[in-house]
Amino acid sequence: MKKIFRSLLACALLLCQLAGCSFTGFSAQNLMSPPKVNADQQSIYKLLQGSQPDITFIYPRTGTYRSAIIMHDFTGDGSEDALGFHLVEDTGVMGVEVQFLTKEGGAWKAVSSFLNTATQVDRVCFGSMGEGAPPSVLIGWGSTAGTTGRMAAVNAYLYEDGEMREYALGVYGEMALADLDGDGIDEVFTIDKYVPAPEDGAQPVPAQARVYSFDTGQPQETASAMADNSLSTYSSIAFGQLTGEWGGVVVDGSTADGTMTTQVFVLEEGRMRNYPIGVNDENYRNPFARPAAAAFTSRDINGDGFLELPAVTRLPGLPEDVTLDSTSYLVEWDTFRPGGRRRMALYALMNTRENYWFQVPLRLRGRVSASNDTARRTVTYTEMVRAQDGRQLLGSPLFNIRVFTQPAWESRGEGSGYELLAAQGDSVYGIQVLTKEEGLLEAIESVKSTFCMITG
Repeated sequence: MKKIFRSLLACALLLCQLAGCSFTGFSAQNLMSPPKVNADQQSIYKLLQGSQPDITFIYPRTGTYRSAIIMHDFTGDGSEDALGFHLVEDTGVMGVEVQFLTKEGGAWKAVSSFLNTATQVDRVCFGSMGEGAPPSVLIGWGSTAGTTGRMAAVNAYLYEDGEMREYALGVYGEMALADLDGDGIDEVFTIDKYVPAPEDGAQPVPAQARVYSFDTGQPQETASAMADNSLSTYSSIAFGQLTGEWGGVVVDGSTADGTMTTQVFVLEEGRMRNYPIGVNDENYRNPFARPAAAAFTSRDINGDGFLELPAVTRLPGLPEDVTLDSTSYLVEWDTFRPGGRRRMALYALMNTRENYWFQVPLRLRGRVSASNDTARRTVTYTEMVRAQDGRQLLGSPLFNIRVFTQPAWESRGEGSGYELLAAQGDSVYGIQVLTKEEGLLEAIESVKSTFCMITG
């Protein structure tokens, strides 16, 4: 069995290595060592360096593209172009310069460059402008981290008449590319944060979500909607299918005390709407509000191609003084329906610390509690029983899920009564069944079959 397990782990590690890739093909460290790089890389480096004796590269902090030099076809001619970020300090104005480079006749040349007074790059995105058209380049300048009101600014860069042209879109706390109207051209979705009134007596700035479209060849704001003023941080943003016909942007965020909520933005007849409706009204209630300990973010949890949203309920039987964490909640993952309605997709128990989840079978729904021993990396799931007076009481333990290191599993995992569930990296997940009741054993088999790693 150990040999088989080692073979499975080796295959998994090999697949992970094959799945990893670099968008640029080279790093700044390589660029600083010219003898080890190819001619293209040396030419790009020299153009970026210009007359400077040295160059300080700036790396995007979030998003897919994290290199200081990104290779991408932004001219639409089918060949890779390059854009690079570096610090500028010797012009009297400190900031970050982005340079756009193309290759013609076997030689690299600078097309355009833009200096931004921000000292950080938040992210870089490339949007589809339709079949045969050059992509839009979106650069987020600055940082979205920090207290309420601290935001980055996004600019669009379009290749027009042999050069790049810059268009300022505005500030954001989070952003995404989203083809909300289904026309094959990406819109830019941004959402900012509430900015309190400054001391000079000016009015506060409410949180707003905006959509920028490229229908006329240049970006312009085409739709907007109010956003939740209470949120100080955005945790995640995702564009995807909500139903078979509707796509939308789902934004998870948290308030200053850590309470999380979810907002869903869709285009309806050209107007953007924010669900649940009534945001910022006195009686506004968000069914996806959840405590900081239940920091689950929206995702396609079951792989059906649709985004699901988390609503949580505290598990029964937990002591009042227990430290709550992700294992302390039953999570109802819901799908969005037109008009803001929702439909339950599945119930799950989650462990974000150990990166796993499983579906809760009907037999155990509302009848199971959890105790998390983080030191032993073990969660014990216990059946709830009903007393004669109607109260729910802790009954007998049903099963443990424990996380072993690979060496620990090989030395004692199965020998200590655990059955292999999954392996990821150096972690091995095992389940130990603690009941012999036939009906409960059937439910635990369902737990085994739906056990999954958290992805994304």
